[in-house]
Amino acid sequence: MGLLSASKSSRAKNTGSAIFMTVVILVFLIAVALLFYVNEREQPTLTPTPLPQLIGGLTDLHFEAADQKSGLRHVQVTVVQGNNIVSVVDKIFPRRSWIGQAGPREMLSTVSLDTAHLGLADGPAQVVINARDYSYWRFGAGNEIQVILPVEFDTKPPRVTKLDSPRYIKQGGAGVVMYKMSEEVPRHGVSVNGYFHPGFPVQGKVDIYGAMIGLPFDTERITDAHVLAVDGAGNQGKAPFGMIVKKRAIKQDTINIPDSFLELKIPEFSQYYPQMAGSNVEQYLYVNNTVRQENNATFRELCSLSIPEKLWSGRFGRMAGAGRANFADRRSYMYKGKKIDSQVHLGNDIASVRHAPIKAANRGKVIYADYRGIYGNTVVLDHGTGIFSLYSHMSQIAVSQGEIIDKNGLLGSSGTTGMAGGDHLHFSMLVNGIMVDPLEWWDASWLDLHIESYLK
Repeated sequence: MGLLSASKSSRAKNTGSAIFMTVVILVFLIAVALLFYVNEREQPTLTPTPLPQLIGGLTDLHFEAADQKSGLRHVQVTVVQGNNIVSVVDKIFPRRSWIGQAGPREMLSTVSLDTAHLGLADGPAQVVINARDYSYWRFGAGNEIQVILPVEFDTKPPRVTKLDSPRYIKQGGAGVVMYKMSEEVPRHGVSVNGYFHPGFPVQGKVDIYGAMIGLPFDTERITDAHVLAVDGAGNQGKAPFGMIVKKRAIKQDTINIPDSFLELKIPEFSQYYPQMAGSNVEQYLYVNNTVRQENNATFRELCSLSIPEKLWSGRFGRMAGAGRANFADRRSYMYKGKKIDSQVHLGNDIASVRHAPIKAANRGKVIYADYRGIYGNTVVLDHGTGIFSLYSHMSQIAVSQGEIIDKNGLLGSSGTTGMAGGDHLHFSMLVNGIMVDPLEWWDASWLDLHIESYLK
């Protein structure tokens, strides 16, 4: 009995020791795991949007800080400029727990780098972004990440000097403004009543720039006109000037729309605009209004950016033939004796013989050669310096986009495509997308006095 009791006691002690060691090992493993967990070594992440190399008076900095484990503890944004360190953001997040996620997982922020408010000077600097998490790593200091964005502050606008500008300009007329700038800038030109006309360097002149301007046919007065120069930091230099608008005589015209014309034209338009619906008159009105507006918007956009090089020289040529309609004629459209529509004709119609050769009015680059709504088969030439010419209603097109065509080069043949009742050429001139009066550009004396004398 004594030996049996001793054996049982020994086994109990061994079992107890094994359990104790197991518990100790488990506690140790849990402690190690917990220590490893709270001492995670994964850095937070910082994702700033790129800053411009040059920063003007006010620029927004967008960034995201994130930490998916222990969470964010501290986010800082400072601007370092020499010995000057300026705090922009200093955000400390309160601890939410002692284990696990103690801070927020992410922070989305937009801060303004206001040079005047922050007391920063023009010149190079660094925008420094720091983020730290709630890890116990590094004796509780946590993991940290830093992103440095080199920048340069520039708050001085370029100086602009207006040299010449038109004193008078007609409704639907054109002109050129000459100016100088204190530095080269990525964007410069002339703004007239809120419409921007890009500038170009004048060939053969040092630091002299020009901008062609065109005035819409219905402009009553100039409310704001200024030369504008915008540098890489967004600083704007302006030189205001004034112009007097000369009113043009208004010519009224009446166009009768017979059923024979509708029966001829509606099938042509329906293949390009299948959304047309209703009677022939309703479909015609859709084309004459909605499609017309879309067409004009397309050409304005297409002709808003020109080759800076001056491809043209001398007056623009006019097709030989009889004038059928003029620029800015007010048209009333009649159907069976009743007025159904009114529009303004933004070009000159010239009629010669059937399928007459259409030639380039001046040297230019083909930027459009295709069918376009009321204009039918159309060619548009970019002559450089903001000047464009448009040829429409053609029966066929003989050029392709991208070609450089010399003055009097063949573009195609006249025709009746688009909203044309008979074989003729519709000719338009555009200045940076604004349709202007071709008569000025056909006049050698006007062109030399108002445009070329400034550019020579």
